[in-house]
Amino acid sequence: MTRFNLALVACSILLLNACDKPAAQTDDTPVLRVGVTPDGYPHFFTDKGEIKGFSVDILNAMAEKMHYKVQWVTSDWVGALGSLETGKVDTVGNFADTPERRKKYGFTTPYYYSAAQLAVSINNTSIHGLEDMKGKTVAASLGSNFANTLKENDPQNQIKLVRFEGEDLIYNAVAQGKVDAFVSGQVILLGQIKHKHLPLKVVGQPFGVKPVALPFRKDARGEDLRKKADLALQQLREDGTLKKISEKWFEYDLSTDPEAQIPTRGQ
Repeated sequence: MTRFNLALVACSILLLNACDKPAAQTDDTPVLRVGVTPDGYPHFFTDKGEIKGFSVDILNAMAEKMHYKVQWVTSDWVGALGSLETGKVDTVGNFADTPERRKKYGFTTPYYYSAAQLAVSINNTSIHGLEDMKGKTVAASLGSNFANTLKENDPQNQIKLVRFEGEDLIYNAVAQGKVDAFVSGQVILLGQIKHKHLPLKVVGQPFGVKPVALPFRKDARGEDLRKKADLALQQLREDGTLKKISEKWFEYDLSTDPEAQIPTRGQ
């Protein structure tokens, strides 16, 4: 083989190697860093090493509209909020939009509405909502803010509140009739009842409703991302994606104010 032919072969090999380089090396898709908790079912949870959940589906659909890719950054809830404050992540999911929080963060349009709700045994026929709880016992998770929401809606202190450490204990206690009801987040209750096939049902209207949106820091990057995310979420609402994802996880559309329209299971 002549030197000329050897040179041609060498050049061909170099060209083939260049074509074989992974596409990821040239991927310049911008990244949206999202703080999540790995055990936050039904919003965020890990299944065989993959982050899944209701809020995961929402954020993935939103990022696709934005032409971004999501980078999940896992930690406990306190760590996720700390990362948001220090700029290690751009946003976190499942974060209620409140006047107090608006002092620190800019929020997108809501992607669902969070509310407290009561759950009772599937065999319970006497409790249909808060109006039936006078003199009854309601369980709440230790440290849960939903216990405070219940107190706000019980001004005459007619409901006995008991706290449990661990929701599985509460599910069993309610199912067995040891306590009359459980107060928790509407989304959590609907998700857990469906996911774990619990012998419980939600009753009455949700209360203490708060819009849940995505918070971004009030700096140049945060405001730019907030505007892009806000537009994407509005598009997802208009094309029915928010409703579709909500019904996939909960059988109900939680993307609109639940006090106005949500039916209750078993009624």
